[in-house]
Amino acid sequence: MASFDSVNYSLRPSKSIERQIVFEGVRDLQMHLKLTELVYVGLGSVWFTDFIMAHRMLRIEEMISIEREEIGYKRAKFNSPYATVQVMHGSSSEILPVLCNDENWKSRPWLIWLDYDGDFDEEMKGDLQMLIERAPMNSLLVSTFNACPRSYGKNPEDRLGRLQELFRSVVPDNLPKRSVKEEERMQQTLADISLRYMQSVAEEASRPGGFVPAIRIPYQDGAPMVTVGGVLPEEGNRHEVEQITQSEDWLCRPDKPIVAPHLTMREAAVLQSQLPCTDRLTRDRIRQLGFDLEESQIETFQKYYRQYPTFAQILS
Repeated sequence: MASFDSVNYSLRPSKSIERQIVFEGVRDLQMHLKLTELVYVGLGSVWFTDFIMAHRMLRIEEMISIEREEIGYKRAKFNSPYATVQVMHGSSSEILPVLCNDENWKSRPWLIWLDYDGDFDEEMKGDLQMLIERAPMNSLLVSTFNACPRSYGKNPEDRLGRLQELFRSVVPDNLPKRSVKEEERMQQTLADISLRYMQSVAEEASRPGGFVPAIRIPYQDGAPMVTVGGVLPEEGNRHEVEQITQSEDWLCRPDKPIVAPHLTMREAAVLQSQLPCTDRLTRDRIRQLGFDLEESQIETFQKYYRQYPTFAQILS
C-alpha cells in the first residue's frame, strides 16, 4: 500500500512544524545567497504540501515531483497544485540521474527534499551519494527517513552491523549499544552519522565547496523520524553558509526531538493567546486556563507555537 493511502501528511503537527522550520531555514539561506532561481525537486505524493509551501514561502516556480507507483502517478498529475509542477513517473534512482544530465535543470541550483517514509536503505544511500556528487552548485539537499530501531535490526548487535553496512567508516566499531537501543537515542545516532556520511561523500568526490551540514531535526508523529540535510555551496559561498547555519538563531538543529501535542482548535488558540512571554508556561497555569497538558507538551508548544498548524473541518 502506498503511504498516501494510509497517512495524510498535511495533518501531522510534528511533521508540519518540521516542514515549516526547514522552509524558514531555506528562506534565510535563499536571502543571503541570492538563490533566486531555485528548482524544487521532491516527492509530492498526492498532497503536495511541501510544494505549496515552496511556492508560497520561497517563490519557487519550477518544481518536479517524482512518483513511483502507477496509480500514485496518475493521482499526482490530477492533484498537481500549479501549472509549473512537472510530475515524473519512476523511482528516485531512475529520475534523479536524468535531471542531473538535463541542460535545463543542471545550470540552476536545486532544493531537493527526498521525504521518504521508510527506513534508510541502499536506494536512499545511492540517491544521496549521486546528488552530492552531481547536483548543481549552491543546491540544498534534505532527506527524511524512519528512525525506528527495529527497522535496522531486532537487537542492538544487528543494528550496529546494519548501520556499518549503510554508512561505512563513519560508524565507529565501539559505538555504545545504548545509541541504537531506544527510539530517541537511535534518532540522534542516525541524524549524526547520516550527516557525517554526507560530508564524507563530498570529501571523497572532491566536490568544490564540499557539503555543509545545516539541518538536523528528529521528530515524531507516531513513528520516530529524522530529517537531515545541508548545502552544496560553491567555494566562494561556503564561509557565509557556515556562518548562517552555525548561528544561535538557526532553527534547523533543535536540541531534542519535536513531539508536538495534538490539540483542539480551542486549546491551541487559548495557549497561543498567552504567547509570546518571557516566562515558561507551567502546568498550573494551563489548569487555570481550563484544561490540562503534560509538561513536555506545554514546553513543545511554547517553543514552536509560531509553526504549530491549525486545522479545521469545513461542513457544507
